[in-house]
Amino acid sequence: MIRRRVLVGTFSAVAAALAVTGAAAAAFACITPATISLSTAAGRPGDNVTITGKSFSVPAGNPTGVQIFWGGAGGRLLAEAAPSGEGTFSAAFTVPDVAPGFYQVVAVLRDANNTDVAGTPGRALFEVQNVQARAPAPPEVQSFTPSADPTGSTFPLALVIGLGVVGLALFTGGFVAVTRSRRAAAPAPARIRTD
Repeated sequence: MIRRRVLVGTFSAVAAALAVTGAAAAAFACITPATISLSTAAGRPGDNVTITGKSFSVPAGNPTGVQIFWGGAGGRLLAEAAPSGEGTFSAAFTVPDVAPGFYQVVAVLRDANNTDVAGTPGRALFEVQNVQARAPAPPEVQSFTPSADPTGSTFPLALVIGLGVVGLALFTGGFVAVTRSRRAAAPAPARIRTD
């Protein structure tokens, strides 16, 4: 009897933990994170860069809109932009006169309490190059187009079916073993004597 109570208690605790985890995951999945894109990922001081953003929904009481910072959320303010009703924006900034290296560009949207809005900030990385260096050519985009194989290989299908059969056999074997062990462990009922 004690064993059953422990088993039921353990199962209840695991079920409750899974329910809480599932609810938290569902709530997080409902938030679309804000994203930003830069017109180029590298440039020299003085170059103009266009930044675009998505999923920046302006909360009530926000006087500034989206603020774009260089070097992190507490860095140099580069630009401000007002998102559209769909949460998109576009702005331009000039690359500051800084040493060559990688810098973070951050788009921040805060509410009336100066707290980051859920899903923000958006971040992108920008490389400042030497004055003599040229911006790299954009990488060539390669696409993959699967070709139709006239032979029609059935290997993946056979593998899935085989693994499914093995899994079903293991499940059935485990179920039979547990059922037999419970029957064997059950005490025989006591006989009542009638004299």
